[in-house]
Amino acid sequence: MFRRHSIRKRRVVNINITCLGHSGILIELPELNLIFDYFTDIKIIISPEIFINKKTCVFVSHSHHDHFNKKIFGWRGFGEVVYILDNSCEGPENARVVKVGAGEEAVVFDGAASVRTYGSTDEGVSFLVSVDKLSIFHAGDLNCWYWEDESTPEELIQDEANYLRIINEIAGKHIDIAFIPEDPRLGIHAGRGIRQFREIVNPERIIPIHFPGNEGIKY
Repeated sequence: MFRRHSIRKRRVVNINITCLGHSGILIELPELNLIFDYFTDIKIIISPEIFINKKTCVFVSHSHHDHFNKKIFGWRGFGEVVYILDNSCEGPENARVVKVGAGEEAVVFDGAASVRTYGSTDEGVSFLVSVDKLSIFHAGDLNCWYWEDESTPEELIQDEANYLRIINEIAGKHIDIAFIPEDPRLGIHAGRGIRQFREIVNPERIIPIHFPGNEGIKY
């Protein structure tokens, strides 16, 4: 359970955060669920019960198989669900789908949640979501992908510059919780993107994603 005081409203917000695996995140608020980049759920965290008497926003940052599992569309039978999908993803015609690209905004459930999208250094988009007086950022595959053993010095400079350009667009936004990749395949550079995000954007809290073995971790 993560509890913080909203400086603006001086109120306590209760929020449960559970890692579903890889970049998948479940956020449970009193009246709303947010589910990001569902891929796998070996701990069976997503169950019909979490949809009871709640609305649910499901976000997909891009179409890579480790961020987009079409099983999500089966959740429509459990409750009221809206899907916010990157333009690269397709959903059933009878699902409530909002398609987005980078630099767009959307409002769902009559203003219960508002979404602003930013770019990515891989595919798709990243999400900044305002809900219940909280600001939540999910990076998707936005990261400083510093593949030192695979890239030329020029490519490394360009890749890092692309990341810094996007997160500088986010700088100045108040963010309570940010989910940022920390991929161990990057070796000593695994935390590079997190460090840069903290220095430039300065969110209240950062939770790492995009690494194996995080299934079922709660915050």
